[in-house]
Amino acid sequence: MKTTPAILAMLTLLSAGSTFALTGCDTTAAPYSGRLDPAQPYPKVSVAPGLYKLVAFTEPTVTQGTGSNPLQVVTPCRSTQDGITRVQYQYEWFDQAGRPIGESGWKYVVIPARTQVFLESNALSTTAKDWRLTVRPAG
Repeated sequence: MKTTPAILAMLTLLSAGSTFALTGCDTTAAPYSGRLDPAQPYPKVSVAPGLYKLVAFTEPTVTQGTGSNPLQVVTPCRSTQDGITRVQYQYEWFDQAGRPIGESGWKYVVIPARTQVFLESNALSTTAKDWRLTVRPAG
């Protein structure tokens, strides 16, 4: 039996049509799965991209809360440039289970050229057991 180009074209169309008919009715799509965060564990101190080369941090002093005294954190921060650096910073507080329980609010500080300052805050609750610090440019 000899196949002609017309028969080949018809067979191709029928095959493609049946494929579309079988898959065209499926309207349910799987949800996108969450992407894993490459920053694990999340850093205690994070800075906005523009500040990455302008400020440096050393080991913070953490005073755990006892009784009626809340958790306190003091983070040394130094400008690495010749001009002044204006920043805002905010501490976030977390309970024993890692749930957020409050923020310090944004505070403004001017860091003189190549000078160290201390970014500090007390937790708003005695249930705070952990913290994070975020620093961004001011203005």
